[in-house]
Amino acid sequence: MMMEVHVVNAKSGEMLRAFALGDEAEVIIGRDTSCDICITSPSVSREHCVIEQLEGEFVIRDLGSTGGTLQGGHRIEQLRVEEGLEIQVGPTLLRFHDSGY
Repeated sequence: MMMEVHVVNAKSGEMLRAFALGDEAEVIIGRDTSCDICITSPSVSREHCVIEQLEGEFVIRDLGSTGGTLQGGHRIEQLRVEEGLEIQVGPTLLRFHDSGY
């Protein structure tokens, strides 16, 4: 299964970038420039959350972030990634899509 994550501005709905999942075992999301997906906002922790590939599935896991990794307004520790899932990280939404390859 190939998935894509779209990084979207939560206020405007504008897509900032798309990132294909599956090439790397993990994708780190955070404010630090060394992160795979860098979100430059003071409300995002240096290493905020990670998307991991486990046994053919993707899981998003919070890395003890200050602001939290939110789904439907609630903090999550870990969640299985599925088509259409929306996760809020600071001022952005992470939208997951099955890229169908």
